[in-house]
This record gives sequence, structure tokens and C-alpha cells, in this order.
Amino acid sequence: MTELTRAQVLGALCEGWGTYVARFRRLSPAAQAAFLVKQGYARLADLLAHVVAWWREGQQAIQSMLDDPNFQSRNYDVDAFNAQAITSCRDLGELAVIEAFESARQSWLALVAGLPEDAFQNQKIIERLQIELIGHLAEHEIRSEQV
Repeated sequence: MTELTRAQVLGALCEGWGTYVARFRRLSPAAQAAFLVKQGYARLADLLAHVVAWWREGQQAIQSMLDDPNFQSRNYDVDAFNAQAITSCRDLGELAVIEAFESARQSWLALVAGLPEDAFQNQKIIERLQIELIGHLAEHEIRSEQV
């Protein structure tokens, strides 16, 4: 069984995702461009829109898991889901997407803080938290040597 604590999740939300945009902005313009190319996104807003879309799905799934122990997460066409996330923010400026990202992060903080203790014993919930918040952060990591 995978173990994950509330403190670890809150740490990822505060120290990892909470400083994400600031760390990206500290990169030189060339390093920003290289990072985005490596990540497969044209602009920071696209990467953040992708994260927000998955976060919304993850929050809904966790709420469903809390409400129904038999809930099964749906299977995703990841490429299609990601493309839709980017398309949905195509006409939004970077600031609007950053605000949506921060709003979603705040929503996660409230959700995680309010989870009952036994949620951290539920393997399906732990796996979803791991995927959405810990693993996703690692996947899109901005390393200190890039700054």
C-alpha cells in the first residue's frame, strides 16, 4: 500500500505548486522557452491549463470516492484530454490562467485540509492525490539549476 500523509500533500501544494509560477518566472527567457519545449507546451498558460483541468477531474473523483466507496474513475484518452484543456484556454491571457491555477490550488488546499483521517487510508484516494499533486509536480518540475 502506498503511503501518503496530509502533510506531504499540503507540502506539495504549498512549497511545490505554490511557488511554481514564481520559479518559472525566475528562469531566463531562453530557459523558459527551453523548459516549455521540453514539457511540450507553447506557453506557460497552456501548461497551467493542463494542470488545472486534471486538478478539477481529480477533485471531482476524490469527492466521488468519499461519497461512494464503489466509485471507479473513468478511463481517459490523455492526449485528447490535454488537447481539450489547452483549447479551452486558447483565448485567455497568461494572467487569467494563472488566476485559475491559483484558485484551483486553493481549492485543493481546502479539500485536503478537510479530508477525514480515514481518507489517507483509502488506497484509491491516496493514489489520486499522488497522481494529481505529487507525481504531476515531479513531471513538470522546475529544477533549481534551471533558475
